[in-house]
Amino acid sequence: MDGFTVSEVSGLRSPVVIMAFTGWSDTGTVTTDVASHLIEAFDAERFLTVDPEDYYVFTDTRPHVRIDEDGVRALDWPDNEGFAARLPDNDHDLVIVRGVEPNLRWRTFSERLSDVVATFEPSLVCTLVARPAATPHTRPIPVTGSSADPRLSAKYGLGRSLYQGPTGILGVLHDSLRRRGAGLISLAAGVPHYLNVEENPAATLALLRALQPVIGIAPPEGDFEDEIERFTSRVEEASRGDTQIGEYVRTLEEHYGEDREPEAESGGDLPSADDILRDVEDFLRGSNDR
Repeated sequence: MDGFTVSEVSGLRSPVVIMAFTGWSDTGTVTTDVASHLIEAFDAERFLTVDPEDYYVFTDTRPHVRIDEDGVRALDWPDNEGFAARLPDNDHDLVIVRGVEPNLRWRTFSERLSDVVATFEPSLVCTLVARPAATPHTRPIPVTGSSADPRLSAKYGLGRSLYQGPTGILGVLHDSLRRRGAGLISLAAGVPHYLNVEENPAATLALLRALQPVIGIAPPEGDFEDEIERFTSRVEEASRGDTQIGEYVRTLEEHYGEDREPEAESGGDLPSADDILRDVEDFLRGSNDR
C-alpha cells in the first residue's frame, strides 16, 4: 500500500547510511551525484525501490523522456532507491539511499523509509546537502558539517545544528530517524550561487572527500579531477571578456572563507549574480561537453 518494495539484505556490519535527495536539500544534482558515484564505485546492490505514484504531483515533478541506446523513447519516473555495499577492508558496510524529494505524504514516506533503515541497526546516518553560497568557482568548495548530537559533533569536528525554519524531506527524515535512536550528522557543500546548473563536479568531489572519516575509507574518486578541469574551462570560456563577471568573481575571491555576503557590503555597486551571469548558465546548459 505504501509503494515500498524491499528485498532482504543480511549480514551488514553496523553500516554507515548515506542519504541524498534532489530538491530542497540539493543544488542541481550535486548530492545525488555523490550517491550515484558511491553506488558504482563500491558495486552496491539495490534492495529498495519506491513506486512514485503516491508521492508525487507529476505536473510539479515531471517524468523525463529520453532516447535509449536502441533509439527508442523511454520514460524515467522520479525514483527513490536503496543500495547496500559490503566493504571487506573496513569496519563498517555501507547503505546508500538516493532519491527525489517527494511532493506528497512526507510522513508516510519518512516513517516507512526510516523503518527500513532502522532494520540495519546503522552505526551512523549521514545526510548530504548542497546549498548556494557566496563562494567563487576559482576556489575549493567549502564543506561544513553539523549534528544535534554533541558526541558526534566532537567526534567528527562538526558544528552544532541550530537551524530553525522551513525544512525539506531530510529534516523530516532526521526527526523520524532520531526517534528510532539513529546517530545523525549532515555534510553540506557550498556551491557557487551564480552557477545554477545541474552538475558541479567540484562540489560533488568535495562532498565525496568529506565522507572519508564518515565511511572509514577514502572513496575512489574516479575521473572527477578531469571533469572539474573541463567544467572550469567551460565556465572560463563563458565568462571571458566580461568585465562585470570578472569583477564579481574577484570580489567573491577577496571574501572567500568569510561568513558574509560580499554583495551586501558593496553598497549595491555590483550587479546581481542573476543579471551578470545568466550567460554563463545559458552557456553551460547548452554545452554538449557534459
